[in-house]
Amino acid sequence: MAEKENSNSAAGATPKDDKKPTPNREIPGNMPYTTSVGVFKRAVQKIPVSERPPKFNKDFLNTVFEITGGSSIPVIPILKKVGFLTSDGTPTSYYSEFQTDGGRASAALYALRTGFAEIFKRNQYAHKADRDKIIDAIVSITGLTRSDKIVGYIYGTFNVFQEYAQGADDNKSALASSPSVSDLATPTAERASAPPIGLNGISYQINLVLPATTNIEIYNTIFRSIRENLIQ
Repeated sequence: MAEKENSNSAAGATPKDDKKPTPNREIPGNMPYTTSVGVFKRAVQKIPVSERPPKFNKDFLNTVFEITGGSSIPVIPILKKVGFLTSDGTPTSYYSEFQTDGGRASAALYALRTGFAEIFKRNQYAHKADRDKIIDAIVSITGLTRSDKIVGYIYGTFNVFQEYAQGADDNKSALASSPSVSDLATPTAERASAPPIGLNGISYQINLVLPATTNIEIYNTIFRSIRENLIQ
């Protein structure tokens, strides 16, 4: 039986955990959330102090993390949504980075930018924003009122990662969360270097998608890589 919520609680306060979560409503913005924020926070806290499994599945969650019951159900889908797990439950490199002291903040920032992309479209430094600004963004994206409990759940889920992301190096994280130049250009470059088959004057066009940032050093790094790897 779910715990009763205090109807006078302010929007944005960390909601109490429900023992039996209700199915999530379809909310504009496609942002992940759980009605059991405390349980999800406990699961995230266990990632750095536990082994990395070949597959992060229900058995691992129940046995190693010792998180069971209905409130554990949203944990795996949210970890997939933020890029810590692949669709089949395999931990990604960001999961591994989160296990390290040096990479935890950057991995948490990646999780926020991946799972809550709409918030970062409104504020690229959302991970450093205070509660009221995040709630304002959630209200704007979802169309819900500030008093809607879903707003509190979304903020609570966001805040689980925000607590770790405060100390992230924004410049490095921006590069890490964008496709690398080699990933974008390598297939075309390989075709361009192949010997022509009976045709002369073949040309190739490379479309480069640049990350949205005001940091000129990121662009310098990208174009330096293009010069070193493609322009020979």
